[in-house]
Amino acid sequence: MTGTAWAVLGATLVLAGLLALAKLRPARGGLNSPQWMLLLGAVGMLAGMGIDAYAGGLETLSALCTGPRGLGAMVLLHVTQLPLAHIGMIAGGLLVLPLMPKLRRGCRRQLCAQLGQNLVCSAWMVVGMAAGSLVFLELAGWAQAVREPAAVLAGMFAGMVWGMVASVTLVQTLVRLSLGPRTHAQRAENP
Repeated sequence: MTGTAWAVLGATLVLAGLLALAKLRPARGGLNSPQWMLLLGAVGMLAGMGIDAYAGGLETLSALCTGPRGLGAMVLLHVTQLPLAHIGMIAGGLLVLPLMPKLRRGCRRQLCAQLGQNLVCSAWMVVGMAAGSLVFLELAGWAQAVREPAAVLAGMFAGMVWGMVASVTLVQTLVRLSLGPRTHAQRAENP
C-alpha cells in the first residue's frame, strides 16, 4: 500500500468514527463537547507532533514502525517517542473545559465540562492512538506492504477518534446505569 492508500483508509475510519460520535452525542446547534475536544485535541496533537518530528526527525516515526506488537508497550513507545504530540492532544482537549460553558448553555447539566471525564477521555484517545498504530502496522504486514510512517499516522488519527467513541460510549453507559430505567416521558423530555 502507498502512503495515499493509508491516508484514504485512515480518513475513512476517521469519518466512520465521527459519524458514530454524532450518533452517540447528537449536536443541538453547533459542535458538542466531544467534537470540540476531538478537534482541539487533534490540533494540539499536530502541533506537538510537528515539534517532536523537528526534534527527532523521521526517526521518531520510524521507531514506531518497528515497534512492539503489544498494546501496553506501544502506548509506552508512543508517549516516549512523541511526548509533545500527546501533551498537545491532552492540552487541546482540556481547552474544552473553559470553552464549553461559554459556547453552550446547559453544558454543566450535560456533564461536558468535568475535568475527570475529560482526562478519562484523553486516556482513551492515547490508548486509541497506540491501538490504531498497531492495527495499521498489522494490516501492513498482512498486505505485505512496507511498515511506514504513513501507516502509523493514519492509525494514530483513526485510533484517536475511535478512542473518543469508546470513551463517550462508556460514559453514557455509566450515566444510564446510575440513573436507572427511565420512562418514555422522561426520555422524550431529556434525551
